[in-house]
Amino acid sequence: MMHPAKQNKARVFSTMSGETIVFLVLFFSIALAGFNSGNNLLYLVSGVMLAGILVSAAAGYLNLARVSVSRRLPPYVFSDQACRMILEVTNRKKRFHSYGVKIVDGSAQERAVFVPFVRKNEKYTTEIKLQFGRRGLYRFDSIIISSRFPWGLFDLKRKKSGQQDLIVYPAIYEIRRIISGSSRIRDEFPQFTKGPGSGLYGVREYRHGEDISNISWKLSAKMDKLIVRETEAEERRRVCIVFDNVLDDFSEAGLESFERTVSAAASVIWYLCRNGYVVKLVTRDRIIPYGGGSEQMHKMLIVLALIEPVSPEDTGYTPDKRLLEGGTGVLVRNSRAKQAPRPADKDFAVIISEAAGGISR
Repeated sequence: MMHPAKQNKARVFSTMSGETIVFLVLFFSIALAGFNSGNNLLYLVSGVMLAGILVSAAAGYLNLARVSVSRRLPPYVFSDQACRMILEVTNRKKRFHSYGVKIVDGSAQERAVFVPFVRKNEKYTTEIKLQFGRRGLYRFDSIIISSRFPWGLFDLKRKKSGQQDLIVYPAIYEIRRIISGSSRIRDEFPQFTKGPGSGLYGVREYRHGEDISNISWKLSAKMDKLIVRETEAEERRRVCIVFDNVLDDFSEAGLESFERTVSAAASVIWYLCRNGYVVKLVTRDRIIPYGGGSEQMHKMLIVLALIEPVSPEDTGYTPDKRLLEGGTGVLVRNSRAKQAPRPADKDFAVIISEAAGGISR
């Protein structure tokens, strides 16, 4: 998301390398020697050097004039998943090309891209590959456009402000590995019954008065009688996922275990929402009510992307049958949380973080 209030007009500024400083020292030395001695040759050399400085500054400024960069981030990203950030360089000058443009993106993973040539009044698109090892909020700050054109005396830069944020979702694990240890959880995943739907359940002979659109004409021709397709019922089942984000051990190993627990919860949500379930998420401090579809899935994944572990003393929502509202309960718990099973836990199928593994999308 972009923060419009932080956008401002970019200004060109310059930095000088060691070679540029040496060149300027030589110029002033020769000019001073020519002034003291009156030697025309020294005046000529210093004049050529001064012309080079002025032309370099003017040409460099013109080279960056009316050159802008826009950044496009992916709509969502998962931890440990490679993604691409698109940079679009636009040269709005009508008469001059731009040469040797360097773009530095001000992000946590600061990357530089060199664009050798941008035609006048055209756009140049390039991409930067990114990969985030942790879930969470990543901030992309200003973009710096620079160029050493034409002779490298001055490194002219333009800083474009325009802060953008990207939320990185937890890693998604292979769902079969997560549920392999619990037959009760496996029982809650797709079951197909006969009824109105899109999947084929079986075939039978046509009955008078039925919808003729369900007739399979190929099978009818083969069997010399009218055959009707029966489809599977599409049942939208309700699942309440309780993610108990409590943690006793805040050591490095404990936090790594907590991250696996977050990914386990995210994996279940990813699977259920993509398979037509109505899902609810409960953590120690948040409740996302029942809902289905892509929008609901992203709401819950954003919560898990930003969630932090809490100590056992913190109060909040805990596993309780009243949270289910007629749905099936799935409790995702950290294996390092030193809590004794509670009576209410019997109403939930339990997922332990250590069972998770195998990155999948």
